[in-house]
Amino acid sequence: MGSHRLRWAELGVAIAAAGCLSQIATPEVIAQAEETFATHCDEFRELATTAIADLQQSGESQLRLPDRPFYDSAWVAESLNGEAVIIDFVIAEFYVPLVYVSTDDPQDVHDTCTNGGRVVKSLEPHWYICQRDWN
Repeated sequence: MGSHRLRWAELGVAIAAAGCLSQIATPEVIAQAEETFATHCDEFRELATTAIADLQQSGESQLRLPDRPFYDSAWVAESLNGEAVIIDFVIAEFYVPLVYVSTDDPQDVHDTCTNGGRVVKSLEPHWYICQRDWN
């Protein structure tokens, strides 16, 4: 996987391109994220392993992941407390990402799974669907 440095301007473009203006975690959006994970779970696991290694080797605090047809955008970043690596996959809705948490503790995912955001569904260890804080 080639490493791509996430630029905040690109994140804004990715958000707009993903049609991220809705702020509601509808059952359909949650089901789509869950079904996409189930269909591509091996690929998501491999992406997580590779992304974590790329992040550690890069010396950066975040990287954009390469495009794949089963998600709109994705990035890997260190948590705010620096104790976890977080990977956000936007499947259909920016505010309802599929999230990988290296520590398996959603408390490490500020504004996405906690502190304004919340876990919507736990899929398996380390993998969650969350509703991002939209404020």
